[in-house]
Amino acid sequence: MEKCRIPESLVELVKPANNAMLRTCQGFAEGLDLVLRDQNQIAKAGAERRYKAQAKKKAPAHLNNGSSSNSSESTSQSASRSGSSSSHDELVVYSSIAESRNSYAHAFFVSAYVLGPRDTRTDHGFLELLPHLFDKLPFNPVLSSSLATLSHCYFGAWHRSIRNAEYLDVKQSYSVALSGLRHALRDSRHCMTDEVLMAVCLLNFFEYTTSALTSRPRGDQHVDGATALIKQRRSKTMTSNLSRRLLIAVRRDMVTKALICSMPVDSAPEIWDDPSEDMPYNPATSIDFLGRDAANLLALAADHGSPLNADSSDTEIHSNICLQAKALNARYAQWSEQVPAEWLPFSVPLELIPQEIIQAGVNGDHCDVYTHTSVCSIWNDWRAHRIRILSLIADHEEIDSRREAVLQIQRIADDIHASLPYMLGNKVEPSELNDMDIIYPPIPGQSVPASHYQSAAAYGGHTLWVPMRTVLAFQQYMREDQISFTTQQFRRIERLYDVRHLQ
Repeated sequence: MEKCRIPESLVELVKPANNAMLRTCQGFAEGLDLVLRDQNQIAKAGAERRYKAQAKKKAPAHLNNGSSSNSSESTSQSASRSGSSSSHDELVVYSSIAESRNSYAHAFFVSAYVLGPRDTRTDHGFLELLPHLFDKLPFNPVLSSSLATLSHCYFGAWHRSIRNAEYLDVKQSYSVALSGLRHALRDSRHCMTDEVLMAVCLLNFFEYTTSALTSRPRGDQHVDGATALIKQRRSKTMTSNLSRRLLIAVRRDMVTKALICSMPVDSAPEIWDDPSEDMPYNPATSIDFLGRDAANLLALAADHGSPLNADSSDTEIHSNICLQAKALNARYAQWSEQVPAEWLPFSVPLELIPQEIIQAGVNGDHCDVYTHTSVCSIWNDWRAHRIRILSLIADHEEIDSRREAVLQIQRIADDIHASLPYMLGNKVEPSELNDMDIIYPPIPGQSVPASHYQSAAAYGGHTLWVPMRTVLAFQQYMREDQISFTTQQFRRIERLYDVRHLQ
């Protein structure tokens, strides 16, 4: 066994039938097996309940008692297996309903979260890549069931008022997806495809969603699994534009996980070294490289503890950490000076903000409006990263320099707060996805684009989780009004998305 870069995990070398060597993360496979076992039990129990309900409904009234009920149930199941006309009709109806639910869920999710207008310069995720694989869905059960899992999760939350991300349709799809993925990872040809990598990204996003909706820690097995697949594929099958863009999406997930968990990013050359002319870089992808360096520096600082308690042997290390933090902070500042001019937020003064929005939550004398929610999201990612780096400077510097770093942190927190009205409008309770009655702050003299009512509702609260959590995580540097406002607005976001605090 060979040690993996991921803490507390091992890399298992698996030998497929054709003798090719596939590197897969053992933690990923074990996680799939454990979750699949639970999902199989749930699916089996659900099937038994449906058989009993069908049998009771079809049996004559005088037979729906005592042992006759068991006999009726047995007869119903036997008829289903033998293909009798009455049972066959009932199964056809059930199948049709199930297919309709899948179709509705897919149509909703794709139209709301995939096909909407966007600024392509913000692309560094994977959802925008799904249309390139639509023709593969009917023939790839791993990809189709992974998409079904995510689609049912969001469709249930928005249109069926099921705020539980683990209801039956989701569990069934997730069960099929995990089973298919487990087998695909053992197929040396199938596991090297974009469809499998996309399926892993979809399942990771599903884990992120359920983590947010239940306010409990997320599993990392899918991020680790995607990383292992990238390492195996990079030198062989990551040559198409789609493959390279999927690589960028995996990088983003790796950086997000590392920053949240205060751990280093796997900096293997298979993941990060590439000819720039071959990669679809944009301003958003630059954030991922900055985030990688930030996560590694923060992990190094965490390993050496507070500089206040450092002995003489660690003094040089802490001094070096501070120098690296200053250099990285300058790189973040340079990024903000090089973004497209239309990405700069438009400041709306307090007197021009609708009163309904002010009552819902405005902190300060203005709010900011952006050209698109994806642009606002990129800015808030940048802000969350920079708060972490500035906190290192504040921890390692003398009084004057520390004061300046703290002031910068507070200004960045104010900018995060200023983006909330643009993302949330005047909403204080859950509403429909395309609720045109929600009031958003417009640029003076202009109307709010119709597309914003959908994109803000779909993405607004989700993209605010990390920056708002970051403000709370570093509240020792914040003003009292910032702490109070952040806490209040975080509870508002939880109410809008009906977050349930599960243990």
